[in-house]
Amino acid sequence: MPIRIALLSDDRLFCDGIVRILLTDDRFDVAVYDTIAGLKSSVAPLDVLLIDSRIDDAFEIGGNRRVAPASLLLAAPGDLTWCREALCAGISGVLPKNAGEGQLLRAVHAVADGSVWAPRQVMADCIRHLLTAAGTRDAGVATLDRRLSSREREIFRQAATGLGNKELASRLAIGEATVKAHLTSIFQKLGVRGRAELAAVYHGARTRGTDTRQFPAPGPTPMVVRQRSNAAAVAGTKK
Repeated sequence: MPIRIALLSDDRLFCDGIVRILLTDDRFDVAVYDTIAGLKSSVAPLDVLLIDSRIDDAFEIGGNRRVAPASLLLAAPGDLTWCREALCAGISGVLPKNAGEGQLLRAVHAVADGSVWAPRQVMADCIRHLLTAAGTRDAGVATLDRRLSSREREIFRQAATGLGNKELASRLAIGEATVKAHLTSIFQKLGVRGRAELAAVYHGARTRGTDTRQFPAPGPTPMVVRQRSNAAAVAGTKK
């Protein structure tokens, strides 16, 4: 199955460059939008939404799961607070301005699989910040046991340590749709908005002596752009 991607930016040269890179991967189907109104009017389902971090309301758009299940902010500034706030807003990943082509392709695959993508220092800062906030939540083991079913606790532990949806499905011998349904339920029960907060809750519980495993460091409808020999076709999607 192709990974269906939408790119949201009003910078045509920026779009042309990103699309050229994405089209080196045969698994990607790419569409480009220059306004949020155009994106919302599309009836095509999406797997990943790529957002130019310079546009207005990037956090709000990327954190809206009704628009796309996963979102990645491109050309993100190096400010740790900015990146942390993006992840806490529900963004699936942030890709800094100095990222290369290979990083872009890996980041898209990671967020499409349900993982969080961010530089290590951003994830470390995010976890430190959320651990402080987690202290105000009753997120100890007794609370987790009370709120989550046994299957949800198993998925919670493995998702929080970095496994993507495909890996979880394979390890637990269940479908990806079932994994997503369980994660949605877990997010709601624990009051978290994404994998970064889920990891913070897990890590906070572990520091209370509830788990001895080490927490790993995270490493109108437009034209669909598939003309690999003519990446400039993206210009046809600009209004």
